[in-house]
Amino acid sequence: MRRVLRLTIFGLIAFVVIFAGALVFQSQRQARLEARALTVTDSAMVRRGDLQVAINATGAVSAEQQMSLFFEGSGMVAVIAVTEGEAVAAGQEIARLDSSDMDSTIAEAEIALELQRIAYDALTVPPREADRAVAQAAVDAARAALNAAYTPTNPNAEAIADLQSELARNRLWQAQLQRDISINTPGFSPDISGLFPDDIDVPQEIIDQINQGIAGLIPSIPGADAADFQAGLTQAEYAVQIADASAAAASGGPDQGGVAQANAALVAAQTALDRLDNGAEDADLRAAEIALLQAQNALDQTRAARDRLTLIAPFDGIVAQNNLRVGELPPAQDAAVVLVNLDALFIDLSVDETDVVELAVGQPVALSFDALPDAEIGGEVSEIAVAPLRAAGLVTYPVRVRLNRLDDAVRIGMSATATITVRALTDVLVVPNRFIRIDRTTGDAFVTVERGVGRYEEVRVSLGVRNEIESEVISGVGEGDRLVLLPRGTFDPFS
Repeated sequence: MRRVLRLTIFGLIAFVVIFAGALVFQSQRQARLEARALTVTDSAMVRRGDLQVAINATGAVSAEQQMSLFFEGSGMVAVIAVTEGEAVAAGQEIARLDSSDMDSTIAEAEIALELQRIAYDALTVPPREADRAVAQAAVDAARAALNAAYTPTNPNAEAIADLQSELARNRLWQAQLQRDISINTPGFSPDISGLFPDDIDVPQEIIDQINQGIAGLIPSIPGADAADFQAGLTQAEYAVQIADASAAAASGGPDQGGVAQANAALVAAQTALDRLDNGAEDADLRAAEIALLQAQNALDQTRAARDRLTLIAPFDGIVAQNNLRVGELPPAQDAAVVLVNLDALFIDLSVDETDVVELAVGQPVALSFDALPDAEIGGEVSEIAVAPLRAAGLVTYPVRVRLNRLDDAVRIGMSATATITVRALTDVLVVPNRFIRIDRTTGDAFVTVERGVGRYEEVRVSLGVRNEIESEVISGVGEGDRLVLLPRGTFDPFS
């Protein structure tokens, strides 16, 4: 009996001890769990929502049409027709260098061209009747001289020839007098003193009165010019030469030297007449054509050189920079004027090789500007380079984004961040990326889920689309699960 009682007492004591120990253990464990619950550094709920995947890159604004203009010639700046910031149209003059020396050169080239044209026309225009009459008179004079060279001496012929020579000279004088009287230039006065024989003494006063009377009786012909009488005078001069040749021939016998000279003169005169009748030879005509073309080319080149002294706007745009000063030389290194077209702006981006495969021409782009935080400007991908750029081991591809809507505040050179949306999901499970741990060995993804107060479980999840902030979760957790971040080294998956 006592033994049973003793065992009962010992059993009660052992139960009390075990129960107390269990209470102490449970109390300590609860304290540890509560302490661990207080060490959670961050938490988030698995939610259902939308997810967008975008590529971000930065660049500076540039103009599709931007050109630095330089003068092709040299000289002082004479005219600046525009101001910085002014809009200009294609073909409008912007500035011009001093061209006074070039203008003189052009005037000389124009005169040279006109002279060559006159020479060419002289070969191609049919001869005038007066020109042919002169040439025929020259042939007749040369033939008479040749005949005279063969004519034997005859006393009667010599007297007749002398008389004909005097008559020819009188006709020449009359032609000259007729020219001078018809033109009646200022200061002109006829002089008849030479008409009186030497053995007759006529007072000079009488001669002057006769001269004045003749000048008053014969008026000038309006519009008359010395060139109008040149053909008649030339014929009269040839007639004098013929008469003199006849007189010389009548005073002596044939002269072989004179015959040869007269024959050569006849051949030359006949050649000149034939050229008038038959026109210029092909070689002479071709030479005149070449000379005319050369003169025209020289004038064109001189004008082109003057045009190079003027800056002309190649397209519609804005004068972004003007480095010119009137009276000074244009800058040697910098552009004279910088012209830009603000109607077409773009931004060049450098996109990583892992992201460029997601891009396509025509994709929309959202642009944000550091200098314009409130501006909402969009664009689209217009070009994607085929060849990459390599620098410091990185491989990137140039991508051009053209701005859709222009804001007056946007300026060339402004920095902008481009956001290109490449994928958009709706109604998917989304978790923040900072709660995802990737095993470097296996590549598996894990998240830590709170199962109760102080109770955490690391769960492997399957991920879908990801962006820089969030990821799509395909499996492993459910909507409403609470994800936590614990200090490193405090999590024991077996506790």
